[in-house]
Amino acid sequence: MEAPAFYRLTGPTEWAGPPETFSYSSLKRMGACLRQWQLASSRYDNLARCPERPSEPAELGVIVHEMLSRLFRTMALAGYPELGTEAFRVAIAQFDILGTARRLIEGVEDRAAGNPRALGFRFQATARDVYNRVSQAFRQEYTSISAQAARLAPLPQQREAAIRQAGSRLQLLEAQGFLSEEEIRHPRLPIRGFIDLVVRREGRTVILDFKTGASQPEYREQLLLYALMWWRSTGDLAAGIELRYGARVEAWPVTEAELVRVEEELEEKLRRCQEGLSRKPAGASLGPHCAGCGVRQFCDDYWQWSGGSGEDQRQSEWIDLEVVIQNMVSRTGFIARDRAGRELTVVCDADVLPVQGSLATGRRLRLVNARREEGTSALRITRTTEVFGGDALQSSASTPTPAKGAKE
Repeated sequence: MEAPAFYRLTGPTEWAGPPETFSYSSLKRMGACLRQWQLASSRYDNLARCPERPSEPAELGVIVHEMLSRLFRTMALAGYPELGTEAFRVAIAQFDILGTARRLIEGVEDRAAGNPRALGFRFQATARDVYNRVSQAFRQEYTSISAQAARLAPLPQQREAAIRQAGSRLQLLEAQGFLSEEEIRHPRLPIRGFIDLVVRREGRTVILDFKTGASQPEYREQLLLYALMWWRSTGDLAAGIELRYGARVEAWPVTEAELVRVEEELEEKLRRCQEGLSRKPAGASLGPHCAGCGVRQFCDDYWQWSGGSGEDQRQSEWIDLEVVIQNMVSRTGFIARDRAGRELTVVCDADVLPVQGSLATGRRLRLVNARREEGTSALRITRTTEVFGGDALQSSASTPTPAKGAKE
């Protein structure tokens, strides 16, 4: 889909229903706002889902985080060899930091090429830039890891001869000593996930995940969910779960009673999500978090709640505003009225609006991330602003669910 056609859309052409299979991350997003997940997953003409607007800082952060997690996992499987040793060099060469960075950047650019919201997006950081950032962050953390390697619970080494005789997944785990990036599914409930590592220690199973950054309570919840799916799909009750943040380790024992509790809560979450997503549109959870939602341009309840008049954004330099064009003064500006009936001037650079096609008096627009002109009541449409709208915006009859602390 070309950009002008996408920006004239006022909502999905086909609403998404409940997915066939859920994941921890999708349940987390649904828990925050069912409408957000539904709008992001719905069809927009020939687009199978709503594209996200690319941002280099966000894309770069994802790449660095992903590479660090993979790199720490690689070194853990290698036994945390000391810096500068042959074993360390072999493990680093196997991972191929520069090649991995290049492939991930190419993936970002390939996705942007078919994204109508990319609007000329080009990843400025090079593979060498990513290599330097990953290497610096890794070296700082790995110095502590190698010094504490003897204290970290060792990961088993691969035993090639035994692997050839393995049959089931459990037998493979026993033979190899570990399973890496293992996909698991609950045999009865529609949910799946990918475990970073499953290891055997003295005949007992431990499920591991590698993270970067600060510890989060939700990480333990995620690992408990993986332990539940592992148990139900293999019959093997894991002895424990473990999070590794470089040299820092958080570990907890696992009990059958706890996994049964997790399963009961999971069933209730799945029931609520399936029921909620059967409505089109699903309910919206409104609150301050809406300002960071990538599909708020299509959420009528958001604009009716606050975004349409900018009332909740008075102190912000960047605002969302719904306006109707009153008079096209020039190709770079027009007079408009907001939902409250206030008249304002909207200006822009000459090369910003061509994607919109012709703007005419009476056309209603949703301005996402417009900038206030300092010292005036005017708004400026910048390169970071998105302008959505057609001749008439659709309205959907739905009952929003205000978030805790939100306006009602």
